[in-house]
Amino acid sequence: MKKKFTFFSVNNIVTIYVIAILTGMLLIYQDFYFNILETKFTYYCICTILMLLLIGGYWLLTGQFTASFKHLSPVDISVILWGICILLSTILSPAKELAFWGKDDYTGRYTGCFLLMLYIAAYFCITRYYKASERHMFFFLAASILMCFLGITDFFDMDLLHFKEELNEIQRYIFTSTIGNINTYTSCVAMSMAVFGVLFASAPNPQKTYLYGVGVFITYIALILGDSDNAYLSLAAFFCFLPFYIFRFKGGITRYFVLVAEFFTAAKGISFVQSIMAQQVVPIHGLFRIIAEYKYLTAIVFVLWAIVLAVHWTEYKTNVITEKSNTLLIVWGVLFLLICGIIAGVIYDVNVLGNGERYGRIKEYLLFNDDWGTHRAYIWRIALEDYRKFPLMQKIFGYGPDTFGIITMTNNYPEMVERYSEIFDSVHNEYLQYFITIGPMGLLSYLAIHVTLVIQTMKRKINNPLAVAGLLAVLCYAAQAAVNINQPIATPVMWTLLSVSASIS
Repeated sequence: MKKKFTFFSVNNIVTIYVIAILTGMLLIYQDFYFNILETKFTYYCICTILMLLLIGGYWLLTGQFTASFKHLSPVDISVILWGICILLSTILSPAKELAFWGKDDYTGRYTGCFLLMLYIAAYFCITRYYKASERHMFFFLAASILMCFLGITDFFDMDLLHFKEELNEIQRYIFTSTIGNINTYTSCVAMSMAVFGVLFASAPNPQKTYLYGVGVFITYIALILGDSDNAYLSLAAFFCFLPFYIFRFKGGITRYFVLVAEFFTAAKGISFVQSIMAQQVVPIHGLFRIIAEYKYLTAIVFVLWAIVLAVHWTEYKTNVITEKSNTLLIVWGVLFLLICGIIAGVIYDVNVLGNGERYGRIKEYLLFNDDWGTHRAYIWRIALEDYRKFPLMQKIFGYGPDTFGIITMTNNYPEMVERYSEIFDSVHNEYLQYFITIGPMGLLSYLAIHVTLVIQTMKRKINNPLAVAGLLAVLCYAAQAAVNINQPIATPVMWTLLSVSASIS
């Protein structure tokens, strides 16, 4: 007998919630950039609380609460431990109200205990009741394309939605699309790129291959035009981790080189547009300028597409490369470790041995001093210095979620204002932020969530594109998180994709 479709089933409630978060968080706004953080925070809270109330009603009517939590995965346990650390940190915080809400009159970005608990509650609802579908991802990817389109048009200074009319000249070029700050924007774009990339890698027919391939290309353009050097950390994660999935399938090497060639083609195209329309477009700086001005960039583009053709012929016309080649995965793993070792050696050479000059223009990205990363290294230094002054209880449990602003206001205010004329209310490093605010165990449990998700997905669902897409999006976000701020714009999207991946695996 055919099962009766019930629109208000618990699965449909959670499905609607997932789509609402993955689309709405990217596009919703109210008073342009002036309250973008508050608007997206409120939207996420309303959607999540409404979903929790509906599921709570379901539990009351069916008595399924205990059954829903009968089995706990390693990711579940890590999330629970993280939640315990957050609660203890909030209870023991010297600034309890700020720690709970993550906001007061002077500091905070709403990432207090309240919002973090909503992430955790939503995680358990999604992992228990959501059934992933590629059709649901279409909504997310469609919203992503619109977000990217608005960011790309901002490069041409078009401001289609009139977001920037009342901004000063400095702010005009560090805010973009419907997201806001360029660092947050590129974090969102990077997650979209990861989902597009995995679905392109696994597309079963030419139509979807072309569709997702175009989507990846658009996200590359948006990522570059975001003009945030943070984006290149996500790109590095994308190109380093994707082979562990894509090389498992025949044709995977070809598609991987297509993705690489697409990126450098996008870079070359943007460089060309910028040179012939210098007066009509917003100038791009940072790492992109180094890439764009490389004299062999055009040759690299042609060589990469030649490699695509050669590898395609090798994979499809001969039996040299077979399906699911473990040897290839091992080779890539060794190469990955070798690259990591080289990067570590270069950083040591620059910062300890003092040989920065030999690396030319990229020296500024390798030499760590107070001015590195738009003063990020300075913020990290004072964060650790302030942590050393904490009493024992705060050293163990942290000062309280999202309380970094009150720490610096108390300990570093004169120095911050004198040196940089700024007040730093975030560490600009999500991991160090958690270390300071929810303690060492809070950080370890947060990292455990990521590690267990990787292991769980690799062991159980490595052949499931949606599980891998969610995981790679989380890893791309995690790469930028090393220099980014945790805020209720990109982070709720990351937690939703993390939950989707965990629900499958």
